[in-house]
Amino acid sequence: TSNKNPLVAIQVVQNLLQKGKRVRLELLGDGSLRNTLEQYVSTNQLDPYVVFRGNVMASEVKKALADSHFLIFLSDSEGWPKAVAEAMFWGCVPVVQPVSCVPWMLGFGTRGVLVDKQNLELIAEKILNLWTNVSMLRKMSEAALEWSRAYTLEKFETEIKKLM
Repeated sequence: TSNKNPLVAIQVVQNLLQKGKRVRLELLGDGSLRNTLEQYVSTNQLDPYVVFRGNVMASEVKKALADSHFLIFLSDSEGWPKAVAEAMFWGCVPVVQPVSCVPWMLGFGTRGVLVDKQNLELIAEKILNLWTNVSMLRKMSEAALEWSRAYTLEKFETEIKKLM
């Protein structure tokens, strides 16, 4: 949907490709923008680099996150950003806008990358900085994983029972 700004994520990938980087973006889920986005990808010859997977099973989402380095999720607003927390759980470093509680979740930049969707060049640069600094990427990934594993459904249920 337009609130998630998937075109911006595609344009970030396009920017990285123009810089000579070998990248791949997988878009999971369907929505009203899919045809428009597919047309943009086709027109800009991004077909080999941007893949539309549509709605997939939860197990495929987990595998996609576990196999990915980054989650580019540029929502304009969030309640509880479940997609960000889920990515972190699998060690996937979020690249997100500072909405809702996201800055806190990301340790204000220690467990992920906070960006402004208006600045594609800066988003690409931040990704490239981590890409070239593998130890920093690994450290951020491990910090994201460690933080998110403290917030399981079991812990949530336990905390609710304590309040009751």
